[in-house]
Amino acid sequence: MGKAVSRIASGAVDLFTVGAVGTISLGVGAIVLFNIGSTMPKDPIVAKALCFLELPYESDEESCFKTRLKQGLSEMERVYEQQKEKREEEFQQKERELDATIKKRTEELAALEERRQTLESEKAQIMQARSELQDQLKKLEAIEKASTSFNLFTTKPWKRGLWVTTGIEYKSFVQSQEWVKSWCYVQFTTSAGLLVKLDLGTRWSNGTQNDGESNAASLQAGGFSAADVAEVRQLCAFPAAGG
Repeated sequence: MGKAVSRIASGAVDLFTVGAVGTISLGVGAIVLFNIGSTMPKDPIVAKALCFLELPYESDEESCFKTRLKQGLSEMERVYEQQKEKREEEFQQKERELDATIKKRTEELAALEERRQTLESEKAQIMQARSELQDQLKKLEAIEKASTSFNLFTTKPWKRGLWVTTGIEYKSFVQSQEWVKSWCYVQFTTSAGLLVKLDLGTRWSNGTQNDGESNAASLQAGGFSAADVAEVRQLCAFPAAGG
């Protein structure tokens, strides 16, 4: 039993001794490597590697700092240029959109101006027409004052190149368009060269009327039938009774 304990104690002492020796060796090795690194010639590759690992020579700390500062500034410049290009592209896009908007608004303004000029021209034409109508009304009023009545005629085309004429006798036209009598007829030339008037009827404002005197001789001279007379009477422009 005593021998076993003695062996275990001896083994522990040996293990401790080995560990201590190893630790001391590592420390000595580190010191040696540090001294070697501190005294070895300056190699640019080694310097760059140590600077990258943030382990520069004591005498090379300023150079390493400048290198890292230069790298940092280069990276900042690269990022700045990228951002600058992006902003310039965005600005150009905004500028194009603004140009398109300005062009569209300019075209709209031009269209509005053209429309305004058209309306002004139409207004001038309307004013001119109104002035002419006023002059005509004044002339009609003068005629009306100088006359006890006057007649107006309208015509409508019929077959065979003939025209249906309706006459209206007015007592007053400008102020009240008060009519007295209206009559309708067709005038034609016979084969013998005679001018004949076919009476189609007469109307009075009080509602009295007659259908005209379409005698057989006139119908025969014009080659008209009773159906023709009924048809052509539809083209007479008699005014409404009591108007």
